[in-house]
Amino acid sequence: MPNRQELAETSRAIRLEVLERSYRSGLGHLGGTFSVVEILVTLYFSGLIRKRSANGQTLPRDSLILSKGHSCLALYSILNRLQELPDEVFDSFGIDGGLGAQLDTQLPGVHWNTGSLGHAIGIGAGIALGEKLSGSDYRVFALLGDAEFSEGSIWEAMVFASEHRLSKFVTIVDRNRLSVTSSIDENGVFANFQEKVEAFGWVYLECDGHDFYELQSSLEVAVAGDRPALLVAKTVKGKGVSFMEQNINWHHGVPSEEEYFLAASELR
Repeated sequence: MPNRQELAETSRAIRLEVLERSYRSGLGHLGGTFSVVEILVTLYFSGLIRKRSANGQTLPRDSLILSKGHSCLALYSILNRLQELPDEVFDSFGIDGGLGAQLDTQLPGVHWNTGSLGHAIGIGAGIALGEKLSGSDYRVFALLGDAEFSEGSIWEAMVFASEHRLSKFVTIVDRNRLSVTSSIDENGVFANFQEKVEAFGWVYLECDGHDFYELQSSLEVAVAGDRPALLVAKTVKGKGVSFMEQNINWHHGVPSEEEYFLAASELR
């Protein structure tokens, strides 16, 4: 299993790859993609999403529902590194008829193509319930943006998951505090957030979403419990590039040539 230095190097390389492909294609959502890189790297390279062998291939044994579908470039990069997404498919990003700026369920390891936000917990809970009824220890992770918690369907699904004690179901919140157009502070839905989550019967956890040790430790606690768990991962939107960090313009901004070279030099 990689050590923290190796995970950090992998994360840096993924950010560079995402930046390059976004610049080259004119597509991508760099801010929210960069905020989840360490989360995704921890899930896929620290043994949390386990592997199985089938028909001579190594495939995921557990699943991830990436509700933040705009962060697909980071996931594509990881699946490519794991040899689950062929080079020629990854290279088709932004080309007519190739990969687009949202997830594609035709790809291995992609279980849902997002769309309307607020549905990932319900979908993940349904998968987790099916596996529980079959006697499986299959893990389901859902990665959501913090703005999604204004959707009522999120809370309805949390009641469902709690009632069925879906202990192998973990929701991760990318708490970067920025939506498409505004900041998401501690008022409204995030006021007394821990109390709300625990009142719905879930285990509540927090960590630094860019610290591999905290992420792995928290996720191991989450999958070992007897109830569904929610991990608030505190992140920085645009992490890794100074002029993108916590800058709302980079939710879906594509870098100019000058910005590309500035960002690349920082990431290198």
